[in-house]
Parts: sequence; C-alpha cells; structure tokens
Amino acid sequence: MTTELTNPVMTSGVPAADRSPLARFFELRGRRIVHGCGALWYSVPGGFLMSLPYEGMLDPDPAELREMICAAGARGARFASLRWNGLPSGLYLLKRGPYSLETIHIKHRPRVRQGLKSLEIRPADKKELLEQGLDVNRSTMVRQGRFDPEFGHERSWRRLVEAAFACPEVSVPAAFAGKRLSAYMITCRENGLLHILHQMSRGDDLNLYPNHALTYFVSLQAVEDRSLEAVCYGCVSLISGEGLHEYKARFGYGVEPHQSVIQLHPALNKIINNAGARSAVRLLRRLRPGMQTLETIETVLEAARISRRPCPGATQWQ
Repeated sequence: MTTELTNPVMTSGVPAADRSPLARFFELRGRRIVHGCGALWYSVPGGFLMSLPYEGMLDPDPAELREMICAAGARGARFASLRWNGLPSGLYLLKRGPYSLETIHIKHRPRVRQGLKSLEIRPADKKELLEQGLDVNRSTMVRQGRFDPEFGHERSWRRLVEAAFACPEVSVPAAFAGKRLSAYMITCRENGLLHILHQMSRGDDLNLYPNHALTYFVSLQAVEDRSLEAVCYGCVSLISGEGLHEYKARFGYGVEPHQSVIQLHPALNKIINNAGARSAVRLLRRLRPGMQTLETIETVLEAARISRRPCPGATQWQ
C-alpha cells in the first residue's frame, strides 16, 4: 500500500513500475524508499536520504527539497548536481570500448594474471555467501577501520543476501581459492549501466590478488556486453581515498564530475551548520586522527555549509 506524505513524497509501497532495480534491492534490505523532487531516494546510515539513479543530475527546488526531507523525517539528503554548489565529486565510469590486460595500468597486469591463474572467478551461490560472507566482510572492515552492521551482523547479512537473490538484476561475482571465498562483488544492472555496489575480500588471500582478478574480470565482461553502456564503480569518496582512486583509475575508470550536495533538515541545520560545530569536529579529529566517523561528519558539515542552489543569473559551477 502506498503511504502518502506531503505532495509529492511517498514512502515504501511505491508501485514496482515506478521503482528502479537499485531501489528494489535497497528496499528488500530494509532501506526506506522515498519518491520526491523528481527522483527516488533511499535511506542510508545516519538518517540521510541519497538519490537514485546515481548518474541522475538533480536541480530540485530548495523549498520542495526541504519539504521532502521534513515529510520523510530524515536528517538530510545527498544528491548529485551540475547546477547546485557542493563538494567536487563524480562517478567512476568505464565506458564501452577496447579493454584488455594491455589497456590497464602496467602495475596491475601481473597482479591480474596471478589472480586469474590462482583463483576461480564465478558467481557465488546463496549458501556460500551465508556460510563464508561474514568472515570476508569482517576481514575487510577491520582493514578499513570501520564497521557496518549490515555486513557484520548475521541477521542483517542474511537479509542482504536474500535481497540479492530476490532481484534478477543483482549478481554476486566472486573469486574462490578452491572452495574458500576470497572476494566478492555485488553488482546491479540498471538503465544500461552495471553498478558495482560492494566489494569485499579476505585478508588472508590478498597475496593471491582476488580484488584485481575480480575487478578485471567483471569489467571485461561488462564492456563486451552490448546491452550495457558503461560500468559504474561508485562515487568519488567524500573522505580521503587516494589509494582507492588510484586502484580504480588504473583499471581504466574515469571520473564523470559532478557536485555532491548535502542539505540538512531545517531544525538540524540551525543546530550544527555553524562555525562552532565545525571547529569542535576539527578539534576532535586532531585528537582522533584515524577515526573515519569524525572525518565523515566533518565532510558532511562542510558540504552542508557550501551546498546551495545558485541565485538566478549567478555564475554556475563548471
């Protein structure tokens, strides 16, 4: 049943024809789906909404955007735009064209060769993910200094896996060392794009280069698929990620630039979108320099400070 909020906002229950495969996948995982400002939105950790599709550039009316955020009870919203001011960002895209070991960076080639020689690349089945996925997830998150309950708690992980196998557009290509799951991706096809949504790998198997083998294999298959226009390897991170950027660029992914816009709920905006709050977060970051959560909060506050729709006649960001 469709739940009406304020025009034009709707929550989970939007007719299936109005939803994307990505939205369907997120909804089955327990994310809230909202329809407003000419786009679909899904809830992300922290109480924010993020727009879909990722490649869609939005130019919402500020008043309508505030109304949507308030009606949905969200703390804020994040979207991509070419018109609004925001943090420089972009999408990693690999477009259809010649692709082989010779077209990727020379330093990646021996790693890909070793990975393809040592590992079997094939789709993971549900049983393999349920039995081995949590170990792979936790290994990845420990290396990255973070924890996501959806990938770390058994009940949430089972729900995610069930959602993946309930959506025909979602696939789980994986790298195996014998019967051991070394790495996997979760991908979703939508609007002529293959979206690489998640990628996890087992730390004990990194010497076999499962990530390199998997990234190359999935990328090669996608660019050879004439039903696809490009592969999307996610958004440019809003926090420091030079190593990840280099990794993707060396596989041939370029950045399609846009601005990442963050608008806070009006009540929350009054409380934390100020110089005092930003100074306090900067101080905490100096005391805890390795804490990724504080870096994320600092970035969100900076984005909220500069994100706005230019006035008519103002010079727009290029």
